[in-house]
Amino acid sequence: MPARAYLQTYPNARQDLLTRVAAGERLMAVCAETGMPSYGSVYAWAKAEPVFAAELAAARRRGDFIRNGAFDEAKAEALLNRLRAGEPITSILRDPAMPSRRVYAYWRATQAPFAEQVYRLNQVRADARVQRGRDRWRPFDQALADAIVVRVSRGELLADILNSAASLPSRGVVIRWRRLQPEFDQALRFAIRVGRRRRVQGPGRCTPEFTQFVADEIRQGESLASLARRPDMPCLTTLYTWVRKHPAFAAEIAQACEDREDWFTDQVMMLADGPGDFKDRYRQIAALKAQLGRLQHRPGAKRARAERQAHSSTSGG
Repeated sequence: MPARAYLQTYPNARQDLLTRVAAGERLMAVCAETGMPSYGSVYAWAKAEPVFAAELAAARRRGDFIRNGAFDEAKAEALLNRLRAGEPITSILRDPAMPSRRVYAYWRATQAPFAEQVYRLNQVRADARVQRGRDRWRPFDQALADAIVVRVSRGELLADILNSAASLPSRGVVIRWRRLQPEFDQALRFAIRVGRRRRVQGPGRCTPEFTQFVADEIRQGESLASLARRPDMPCLTTLYTWVRKHPAFAAEIAQACEDREDWFTDQVMMLADGPGDFKDRYRQIAALKAQLGRLQHRPGAKRARAERQAHSSTSGG
C-alpha cells in the first residue's frame, strides 16, 4: 500500500510507531506486527519527510539507550562491590565491563534500591574523608609521642607502627608534630638510629654472618656508605668503627673491596663489547669509572696500596 494511502487509512500509525520505538522496541519488530506499516513504508516516509526522519532518529536513539540501560543486577552488584572496596566511581565507570556514565545515572534515577546503596557507600567515603581531615589537625599528644619513640627505638619501623592501629596518628600528623615539637623530633631521630642498629642481625655486634653479608654486597659494587643508607643496616659511623676495632671485619672488607675492582672491570669490558648504541655504552662506562675512582678512598685503601708496593719492592729485590 502506498505510504500516503497508508497514512490516510491509519492516521495514528506513525505516532504509535515512534512511541513504541522510543520505549525500547526495535523498529523491525514493530513493523512486523499486523496493522503496522512495513519497514519499507517507514523508510519511504523518512526519505520523503525530513521532519519525520528526525523524529524517528531521535526515537531510535532513546530506544537504544533504554535497551542498553536496562538494569543488570550482576553488573550492579559488581559495581557496588568495587565501591565497597574503596575504588573511585570514575575508575569503575572507565571499565568497559561496567555501565557507562549515562547508564549509571539512569540506574540511580530509576532503581531505588540501587540508588540507596550507592548513596550509603558515598556517605561512608565522605565520612572517611572528614575523619582524615580531622586527623590532619590532631593535637600533639605527649603520651602517644613517647610510646611511638619507645617502639621505634626497639627496632620497629615508623611506617609499620603508624599503620598498626587506627588510633595512631597518620604520617602527616607525625610530620607536623616533629615540625612543631623540636624535642619530639630530636628524640625520634635518636630512636630511629637506635632502632636501625637493633634490626641488624646480632644487634650491636659484628658477627661473622653479618661480615660475610657485607663483603658479598661490596663484591657486587656496593660500598659501606651505600649499605649504611639502607633502613635495615647500621649507620656509617658504626661500620667505620667496626673497621677500626675489628681486624677480622676490616680484613674481610678490604679483600671485598679488592674484588670489587675486578667486578667493575668486568662490567666495563661487557659494556665495551656489548650491543647497543655506542654513546649510551660510553656514558655508562664513564659513570662506572667515575664511581670506581670515588671508591679508591675506601677504608684501608692506603694501607693496602702500601702493602702491595712493599711486596713488589721485596720481590724485585
